[in-house]
Amino acid sequence: MLFSLRDYLRKTILANIRASPFYSLLIDESTERTMEKHIIIYALYLIDGEKGPAKCSFVQLLPIENGDAESIYNAVSVFLVESGLPTEKLNAIATDGASDMIGHKTGVVGRFQSSMPHIMGIHCITHRQTFAAKDDFVSHLDVFAFVDKVSSKAYSWLGKSSKRRAEMWQLMHEFAIMDSKALQIHSIQWLSRGQVMERLVHIMPVVLEQWKRHEKKWSSHATLFVIQFMIHLLVDVLSELNKLNQEFQRNEFDVTLIGALIDLTFEKFTRRYLNNDMFSFENGSKHLTMFSNMAKENSLTFVDAKGHAHNHVLVHKPVPKSHKKKATHDSNALAQIYVQNVLNALTQRFEDISVFNALKIFSPSSYPVDANEHEKKTQEWLQKVIERINIDSSMIDMCKYINEREDLVGMLYRLAQNKGMHDTWEVCLGSKSWWDLYPGMMQLWQICLVIPASTAACERGFSRHNYIKSISRSSLALDTLNALMLLSIDARGIAMIDWDDAFDIWMSSKNRRARPLE
Repeated sequence: MLFSLRDYLRKTILANIRASPFYSLLIDESTERTMEKHIIIYALYLIDGEKGPAKCSFVQLLPIENGDAESIYNAVSVFLVESGLPTEKLNAIATDGASDMIGHKTGVVGRFQSSMPHIMGIHCITHRQTFAAKDDFVSHLDVFAFVDKVSSKAYSWLGKSSKRRAEMWQLMHEFAIMDSKALQIHSIQWLSRGQVMERLVHIMPVVLEQWKRHEKKWSSHATLFVIQFMIHLLVDVLSELNKLNQEFQRNEFDVTLIGALIDLTFEKFTRRYLNNDMFSFENGSKHLTMFSNMAKENSLTFVDAKGHAHNHVLVHKPVPKSHKKKATHDSNALAQIYVQNVLNALTQRFEDISVFNALKIFSPSSYPVDANEHEKKTQEWLQKVIERINIDSSMIDMCKYINEREDLVGMLYRLAQNKGMHDTWEVCLGSKSWWDLYPGMMQLWQICLVIPASTAACERGFSRHNYIKSISRSSLALDTLNALMLLSIDARGIAMIDWDDAFDIWMSSKNRRARPLE
């Protein structure tokens, strides 16, 4: 019966995708715990035919021989044919940005575009933002490498001895550090680096106290002023980047918010670190301000639960084996260079932000208040969307867009002034007059609704995949794994399942011998 339910759910999902006027694919490649390579496929489409809201659904887990572009392209192409999904309705393909996915001509997206030029290639915004965080460390590599080394040492030092962990717990009680997650310091990963560094700062009093007793060498490294300064700076900067990344990973994320969220991050970093007024440097930066207040006397002072002060003298020396000959590295200048690298990397990675901003033409909350500016902006946005989408003119009429634009945005501004793109779409669904009056713009709106911004859904799918195919269930066959993933991810509840349809699928799957009831 498991496979019958799987077939029923897949049949329903594929039927909805076929009924949607446009759809997009989200694909990602991974190697699971038994070293088998898989491609996971999600689809973004409109439910209830052409007039429903957008929905992202897990569709299929495909095996591939290897992770090169040709194997992935062939697997996805065969899937589209066997599933009966029309390629002329395929609007975009979102990937993680790996070279085999977006490589010019030879990448997966390039291979599809060679025969279907209208398909857009979308580089996942969450991966782009992660790469931008990694790109920040282009200057003063000696300092950043040593910060990473000290952080990794804290992790390995704690993990190699149960006795040390017991002593750490005792000291945490003495310092009134009661966070149960404080010792869960993992090796620094780019997506969670801010959280990891924050935990390190949280237990820093205990780490310094332990190293002062047992690890003199690492105690001297950890009390370098520049190292402590950069650790606290990284907590604040990377935590903000992690907030941005978490917003990008939300289900049904509104792509018109991308520009605003990045602009907000720029504003925060510029105000806190790039202001020319050195007296306002780090203003609003929680952990760095705390460090600076403690370090005014060139020492870190922590007070335990009994009121006893524990001092750790800060040393103004360069990091060991530094290629820089200056004694201290100007910490504020170092921070400003690092933050500027962050902003430069975000600018470079999001060079197409104007395209996502152009989708604001369907977001009345983004319209300028001034009528003339309103008119000018919506014209610019429409032109940018038309240039980027590049849909076959035999399927849509471009002239309709231009002629209908003024009236449509005028009505949207009056009826849904404070709503975003998705909420405004739901307002318009109930009225047939919108489709009669503005057929071209409504069709363009449908296309924009199924433009994916990230492949976070694929990452969540692989997390579910690893949860189902655990170490103790590593021999699950692909069909069984596919069925369990579909039931787990697309769980609709008993009330949503047509059991007669599922029973018919089960009966027709193979010849079954009827048994008399006794």
